[in-house]
Amino acid sequence: MVARLAADQPAAAAVRCGDNVVTYAELVSWSRQLSHRLAAAGVGAGDRVAILAEPSAAMIASVLGVLGAGAAYVPVDLAQPDARIATILHDAQVKAVATTAHARDRTAGAQVPVVTVASAPGEKPDGAASDSFAAAVGLADPAYLIYTSGSTGEPKGVIVEHRNLAASTRARLMVYPGSPVFLLVSPLAFDSSVAGIWGTLQAGGCLVVASADELRDADQLVSLIGRHRVNRTLCVPALYELLLDAAERAGTDQLASLRQVIVAGEALPQSLVDRHFAVHSHAVDLVNEYGPTETAVWATFHRFTGVEPVSIGGPIPGARLYVLDAGLQPVPPGTEGELFIGGPGVTRGYFGRPEATAAAFLDDPFAAEPGARMYRTGDIVRWNADCGLDFIGRKDDQVKIRGHRVELGAVESTLRRLEGVQEAVVLPDAGGSGLIGFVASREAADPVALRRALAQKLPPVMVPGELRVLPEMPRNLNDKLDRALLRTLAAEPVAARPASAPLTDDPLTAQVAAAWAEVLGVATVPLDVNFFDLGGHSLAMFKLQDALERHCGLRPSIVSLFQEATVATQATLIRTSREQGEDSTPSLSVEAARKARTARLRQQRARKGARQ
Repeated sequence: MVARLAADQPAAAAVRCGDNVVTYAELVSWSRQLSHRLAAAGVGAGDRVAILAEPSAAMIASVLGVLGAGAAYVPVDLAQPDARIATILHDAQVKAVATTAHARDRTAGAQVPVVTVASAPGEKPDGAASDSFAAAVGLADPAYLIYTSGSTGEPKGVIVEHRNLAASTRARLMVYPGSPVFLLVSPLAFDSSVAGIWGTLQAGGCLVVASADELRDADQLVSLIGRHRVNRTLCVPALYELLLDAAERAGTDQLASLRQVIVAGEALPQSLVDRHFAVHSHAVDLVNEYGPTETAVWATFHRFTGVEPVSIGGPIPGARLYVLDAGLQPVPPGTEGELFIGGPGVTRGYFGRPEATAAAFLDDPFAAEPGARMYRTGDIVRWNADCGLDFIGRKDDQVKIRGHRVELGAVESTLRRLEGVQEAVVLPDAGGSGLIGFVASREAADPVALRRALAQKLPPVMVPGELRVLPEMPRNLNDKLDRALLRTLAAEPVAARPASAPLTDDPLTAQVAAAWAEVLGVATVPLDVNFFDLGGHSLAMFKLQDALERHCGLRPSIVSLFQEATVATQATLIRTSREQGEDSTPSLSVEAARKARTARLRQQRARKGARQ
């Protein structure tokens, strides 16, 4: 489909990343060359090829190239530790690895051919043919294999066929008509990237791929929207909140081109719905999407055109939604039940895990066509008065953290295998954007060392932001683990915890430490420990930038904070900036910033009222 579009509009921009612009003709030629190089490396129909690539135009060409070789692509997140990457490559039984030069060093342990993707569409290092793809595929062939958290600690791969992907994208083109300029911020290993890539390229639109540095900086993302006249994007609610923060600092006119903001991957807060319609001075749809990887990205959506209660909405075109009781019978509206999903988006199942597939993918007794299946989501929902679904929660210990599914039992299982750990319990933290772990250790294990060891085995999203080491786990009167008490401790706000004085006599260092303690939710902060070793993550770094401005009166760049990632080095960074006069213009106080934001919102509401 993309190749047909390239024939119709060869000079149209398909992908923009940094200063690079790739046309449809160049993208298809680039990916065709790669497909032939993969075929020469032994890749054929039905095989799997891992993709290790930083966010770039080459990443998009890699996806098309793998499919053009008749294979399924297996996206691998470069943020994963080496051990996790090796596990995925082994579990997926990949036939080859496609990588960029930037990421090639992460393939050192690969036991299969490694093909380096050309850095630009014009490169033809081996004279590969480019007038056709190397192989054809059918609707039943696998398109991609994407990994989710498994309950045992091992990643679990979902096989998505071309027919699933085609149905998912066909529904997307119906719900979101037109040729978008789409800002892609989702990592390739996060299945919402599928929505952005295919929903844009099959509509003849332009993908604006945010680079790794831009993804770290909300201010740069807002600038991208303004510079490229982006009219559609998709992200987790937490990132959208940060984009609105950045837009209010820079001026919301940077968002003037936006027409649709899609949020997915985690629960949408009502406060964000309210804020969306207060900030935008023109009509911008807010769409809440829901769907597990097992049903090809999405299954429901709700389009907000004004402030209204949060809902995950009704079915996308082609999907069937069932709210069932324990006996798999439909429950009446307003009654809670488990959500089952049927339709053409229901995928093949879990790769190499027939028992897990049989447990989650069931025969669909409500479908007219023979052989139809439905997927058991494990999510508890109810039909509301508007014929949409209200999301209630999970029936197991799976949670969503920054848009990623995490099995708490998988994290606990890995923690228990670390030296010095007798017991482990992992729960969502108070803010719902991370995890908190409780560890029983008779040797009083070092929580920082435990986090470092855990980070060598699990992806960042599965590593608890805070680990509390206890001499033993709390028990109730029946000598059972007191999870209720642990949940209370996990939900305890930072302000309620006993604070300790920072381990420094330097006032500036103490201010930086106070900012860290606020963001990380801890009482004390070591001065020489890396932000990420203490539980920080990329979204938390944005919050740290704000906290440093409040505590220290200066707002360091995100890039510099990633480079100087300890309290001591950040204090030096801020001191040097002051000495060089970079804070000669005082930052707004917290109260002044709040008043300025309130004034802007009143002006925007007034403009809306005048138009109405």
